[in-house]
Amino acid sequence: MLWIRMAFLQIIRNKGFAFFFMFNLAMGLAGFIAVLSFGRSLNRHMDENLKEILTADIEISSNTPLTFEEFSIADEVLGKDTQKARLIRFYTMAGTKGDARLVEVMAMDGTYPLYGSFNLLNQTPVKALEESAAVFMTQDTAGVLGFENTANEPPALTLGGKSFVLKDFLSEEPGLSSASFELAPKLYMGIRQLEDTGLIKFGSRVRYSHFFRLGENADIPSLTETLRARFSEKFPGPPRLRINDTRDVNRRLSRVTGYFTRFMGLISITGLFLSGIASAYLFRGYLNSRKKDMAVLMSLGAKKSRIYLTISSELMVMGTLASFVAIIISQALIPAFPFIFKGLIPAHIRIHTDPFTLMIALFMGVAGSLIFCLPLFIRIFRIRPLMLLRNIEETPFFSIRTAPFLFAGFFPVIAAFFYLSCLLTGSVRDGSIFMAGSGLALAILSGLGGIIFSGCQYLSHTRSMVRKIAFRNLFRNKWSSLSCFVSIAMGAFLISIIPQIQKGLQNEISRPEGLKIPAFFLVDIQDEQKEPFLDLVKQEKADLSNFSPMVRGRILSINQHPFYDENNSRSQRLEFNFSHRKTLDVSETIVQGRPLSQTPWHFESKIPFEISVEASFAGQHGIALGDVMGFEVQGIVLEGQVVNFRNVRWNSFQPNFYLLFQDGVLDDAPKTYLASVSHDSVEKRQALRQKIIREFPNISVIDVTRLAGKILSITDRLSVSVRFMAWFSIAAGLVLIFSIARHEALKNQNQINLLKVLGAGTPAIRSITLLEFGFTGCAAALAGVGLSFCFSYAGAWYFFDSLWRFDPNASILILVLTTLISMGTALAASGKVLNSKPAGLLSGLS
Repeated sequence: MLWIRMAFLQIIRNKGFAFFFMFNLAMGLAGFIAVLSFGRSLNRHMDENLKEILTADIEISSNTPLTFEEFSIADEVLGKDTQKARLIRFYTMAGTKGDARLVEVMAMDGTYPLYGSFNLLNQTPVKALEESAAVFMTQDTAGVLGFENTANEPPALTLGGKSFVLKDFLSEEPGLSSASFELAPKLYMGIRQLEDTGLIKFGSRVRYSHFFRLGENADIPSLTETLRARFSEKFPGPPRLRINDTRDVNRRLSRVTGYFTRFMGLISITGLFLSGIASAYLFRGYLNSRKKDMAVLMSLGAKKSRIYLTISSELMVMGTLASFVAIIISQALIPAFPFIFKGLIPAHIRIHTDPFTLMIALFMGVAGSLIFCLPLFIRIFRIRPLMLLRNIEETPFFSIRTAPFLFAGFFPVIAAFFYLSCLLTGSVRDGSIFMAGSGLALAILSGLGGIIFSGCQYLSHTRSMVRKIAFRNLFRNKWSSLSCFVSIAMGAFLISIIPQIQKGLQNEISRPEGLKIPAFFLVDIQDEQKEPFLDLVKQEKADLSNFSPMVRGRILSINQHPFYDENNSRSQRLEFNFSHRKTLDVSETIVQGRPLSQTPWHFESKIPFEISVEASFAGQHGIALGDVMGFEVQGIVLEGQVVNFRNVRWNSFQPNFYLLFQDGVLDDAPKTYLASVSHDSVEKRQALRQKIIREFPNISVIDVTRLAGKILSITDRLSVSVRFMAWFSIAAGLVLIFSIARHEALKNQNQINLLKVLGAGTPAIRSITLLEFGFTGCAAALAGVGLSFCFSYAGAWYFFDSLWRFDPNASILILVLTTLISMGTALAASGKVLNSKPAGLLSGLS
């Protein structure tokens, strides 16, 4: 108890150190706690609502209706008495008063959904949709369709050749609609009312889903695997049905939500890393100030183990207090997440800090304070009572004798950050990549810092007293200067890496270089509608581009080896869209191989036809130039040979395909067409859209400008969230800057007083301080921003197909702000020392 009491007395006696240590650690922990709470709350919400998200226990879906034989197998495995529901979903145009909008039709039977429910404003029975031509929609969808006043009479809309009445408003719908990106708003109608619309034709992209609800004690995973095995046994080869249960939903959601939660988690770890550097630096200065006290205790007979216990007790107490402060700060941050991710996560998710997160926070505060400072504990090994007779300001950090202890002290630090990286990324691989990338960036910045501060010796060779003293101080205190440099540079690196990728994404989505964004993207143009459609576009003098045929088919083999992988059946896509064109679009570029032959291929030919493959698709499936691929198109088996790879800029919103065939292969196959249309004025665009919908109601017209705006809004929200966490994490670095400036100013108090005695004025001393930290901050910002260009370009090349653009405004702003903040922080921290009287030097000498 004596040593614990002494630990509290030391904390009270060293209030300045204790405050900065706890505040710095709390800042790093707060971001970590907030992100971990958000991620765990999101996962918990998904886990608790998986059946409601799927709306069933098991779903069987396909692009065509199930056959009688397939239904029989499902009934045999799952039981005939199982509750069932049907849903048919597709995109089409909904006509309203003088306008039309793309919508997603959800045609359901009276038993859908099997889990979850519709929350309707007027409590209309769901079965009413089966009995009459009516639809449900949300009030937001009604606003998009122009139904502003619905009090007088129910508004009507046209779907295909049939008129429907808005029956009721949805306040909540079943499934994942609230947590997924939607190409168009949804309309719910009855399956019986679908027949008279004439919307489903050959080539229409339709998803037929059958849902099954089993008993409470049913072994759903086992039944799912049995069902897959029975279908595979009955219908060998690539299955045309997709069978999902809640496990598949969970995997799909984890992929979607994991992208942004993982990146934000890594940012929070970086903030914690910066806090760790600051904590270690503060502890380093604290140990130096306590060195003589510990030597006195040793001279009085105290054992080093008791001194370790005292210091450890102080750290654990401060770590515990820092944890509580961090939890309080994180609770203020957590409410911001639903606002930041509005539209990307479920609207009614409840985000809170669970007991596991609290335990992790407490552990990180208590154990983290020890782990961060563990490499510095080796200084206690070098403390001797003889130091009382010597004027030793600071024990050297590194020596041959203490090197093994120093390296051993770093292992727990590395292990802790590796565990946290794996925890927040969800995989050892991603955690390892993050640690490797962070280590590489840290090593590069440390090397640059070492070179810069070694060069300060040459910069001090000047007649200017201010520059001479400032650069000489930086050279003589290389370790302190390097710590400050690395922390600032890591913060600048983290913030600067974001705008470069964001700039590239925004430029490519809104206005791709060298490409013209179309006004509309047209889908499901039937073969018999080809000539009338082309005549209409010609009459309207619209710019039609990439009028492309599309044929649905399957890839059977690559070099006689089955394309379908039975061990990866859940993720292996089975059907693809094929096309052909005489010339490539401007959004396509051949990167390897030769162009497709202009000579049409004939079925009597004994050689395979030529194929052009999109480059990323080829890499994903291991396709090489010269490979012979087998296909099934409308029941006909064909063989083709790969002759080139193409890069495709999908953000051009032009009709593009993974696979292009040689002309002549698909000429006689039943097909639909895709196209894009441009028009100069908004008025002409709307008029053209209305004419297309009126004369060809089955054609889906996607407003590309609206779609691009929706994607941009999502990227903007993600960018805000990432920048929010990045600026919060750099606050830990700013605490470090302040701590270093304060420590260095206090340590140089005698030097400052000596300069005053020798006649140096306060402005000159202030200039020295500003030059020291201004140079450090500016050099660190330059290094961090410069390194971020390399890392952001590599990340854009790997993850975003080289969508990278230099953002000079953001880079200059980061550089200027970092320099000014460094100088201002140093000036504020050293203000007390600058205003002290030179008499302190004489009293110190006496």
